[in-house]
Amino acid sequence: MNKRKKWGIIALVICIIGGIVMFSLNHQKEKTLEEKMRIEQDRMALFVVNRVKLKTQNSIETIEFIEFRKNETTGTWRITLVINGMATISLAEDAFGDVIRTSGYYLEDMAVDKTDIPYTKTINNIKISYLI
Repeated sequence: MNKRKKWGIIALVICIIGGIVMFSLNHQKEKTLEEKMRIEQDRMALFVVNRVKLKTQNSIETIEFIEFRKNETTGTWRITLVINGMATISLAEDAFGDVIRTSGYYLEDMAVDKTDIPYTKTINNIKISYLI
């Protein structure tokens, strides 16, 4: 085998290995985004359990996430969820881990406590349906 063929084979092997490495790194980033979204859904559920009071006086038993998307124009995340299968609330945050804000809900269904006191309740006994 001459030198030219050897260098060609070596270059081909290096390109194949580089492609495999790049593919695996990109695949890992997608998984990381899914993990971050799951963490944010837990944060939103904790916010709802500690800040939202249903007008029916029932305790919060189920939370179902129905929307989780990023507004590409403003860069904010919008999360919509249904509480106990009847009350819908939309929450927003500028970035993952940022301050959670309410962006829409019906006053007839619930009240939201706007004080900044520490959370006292957990989501351990709440049935949560995640999007991801």
